[in-house]
Amino acid sequence: SGQITKLLLAACACGVGASFSAPIGGVIFSLELMLPQVYDFTSYWGCFASGIFGSLTYEVLRSWTAGSTGLLPLISTNVSAGEGSQTHYPLGRLLLDVTLGAICGFLGGHWISMHARFAKAFKDWRLRGVQPAAPVPAGAEPLLGAAKKRNMLGKIWNFQWRDLFLCALVVALNTVLAAHLPLLNGKPQPLLISNLFDKNLMMETDTWVLPQLGVVGTLMACLAMKWFMTIMSLSLSMPTGVVAPTMIIGALIGRTYGFLIPDSIKDILLTNAAGEPGNEAEHGAFMARFAIIGAASFCAAVCRAFAMAITVFEVLALPGAVLPLCSATLTAIFVANQVELPFFDKNLAGRGLGGIPALTFTDHAEAPAFSIMKKIDVFKDCLMWKTRLFDMHEILKAQPDTKYFAVVRPIDDCDAVLMGSMSRAQVDKIISILDPDGSKPETPVDLMDPELQRPADGSDPLFEGCPPHVSPSTLVREVYLIMKVAHGENIVYVTRDGCLLGSITFASLMNSKV
Repeated sequence: SGQITKLLLAACACGVGASFSAPIGGVIFSLELMLPQVYDFTSYWGCFASGIFGSLTYEVLRSWTAGSTGLLPLISTNVSAGEGSQTHYPLGRLLLDVTLGAICGFLGGHWISMHARFAKAFKDWRLRGVQPAAPVPAGAEPLLGAAKKRNMLGKIWNFQWRDLFLCALVVALNTVLAAHLPLLNGKPQPLLISNLFDKNLMMETDTWVLPQLGVVGTLMACLAMKWFMTIMSLSLSMPTGVVAPTMIIGALIGRTYGFLIPDSIKDILLTNAAGEPGNEAEHGAFMARFAIIGAASFCAAVCRAFAMAITVFEVLALPGAVLPLCSATLTAIFVANQVELPFFDKNLAGRGLGGIPALTFTDHAEAPAFSIMKKIDVFKDCLMWKTRLFDMHEILKAQPDTKYFAVVRPIDDCDAVLMGSMSRAQVDKIISILDPDGSKPETPVDLMDPELQRPADGSDPLFEGCPPHVSPSTLVREVYLIMKVAHGENIVYVTRDGCLLGSITFASLMNSKV
């Protein structure tokens, strides 16, 4: 499990590093998205190494295709350092950037909510008429490859014609809509992002503006098309990326926002030291910077990753954009947090795995363990340290859904000290060893027998002494780390002065509602 986490971290860093040629942004992005975790030196080293090698590989491939359009950078701009950012009113300009960040955060949160509704509707329609698989009794699972094979027609029909239909519908709709919008038509994502970041875009309006809609109308039509088509594409039953599409949406929001700013305000902000208003190139760079800030802010609002601001700055290397990018991105994240969960966490919550979002983005992580534990009746729900096979039979029958049983030693009429823990399989195995034919139910069993904890033949233990346990005031976050990192256990017991109070399972922790 720990190695898989490190590989996922490295893969994420490498993907962002290679796509954007931004190794530092890739490392921070991967660490942010993999929360809550505990990282060690190997994790950091692996992230940086994979991110750097990914970026190096991209640069080598790009050098081989120099002078061609075979390998374009994911984001690029022709805005020069200082161009479109020099002003006598830096606070006024910063206020515009922060306002854009707030708008992107608000829209980003609602975009996530809309995607969740679309994804649920698509999934419900895809699964309509599909019969759930019948539960298989424990121990009766077929061997690999031994399941009953369906004929080819059955495979095709059962799969997934609804999936194929939705994919075809989204592709056809995207193609038709893009064909009517010259700004989007036929452009891959890297080229489209570069066009939106181009300072000359507003000087070439005759090539992409629809006369019947005008500049603002065309931008809003492109924004609406990308907004809904991205939602629909990400709602399909296939893996797709969210970073580049949301950057395009954010760039369109930034372009529209910049165009709606009155020309008088633009002239005031771009007035030079001699009192002359900025030229056409300065105005174009001014608008392009809003597209850049909008792209970073909206993507950060959706993914809830400040690394997007770092990545954009690392790639474009615009010194005057550091403060606007950071301020707008932080504002977008703050506003989006008030509206909705992050994109990836919302997907987890929709699958019934609300524990990670609850631990990461709510006060649930600071709650005490006793507030989420399942209370245990030590005389009904536990095994005594000195028991009988009959009692072990009875507890298995009385609690068919319980996977782990605490082993306790009573000290009075109410309390019992936690001595150990046994899984359902371990209890069943002891019964089958000591009484295979079921003729001696009164056989006494001492569960503290060292032979059960460390069999002489070297076989797996049948009893776990000293199971993981925490005090009632331990934070839920710390319980998660005990399960996930320290022990990899599926259950942690809650005790006070050694007396058992309750238990927390990993499944219940992950299924917590946000």
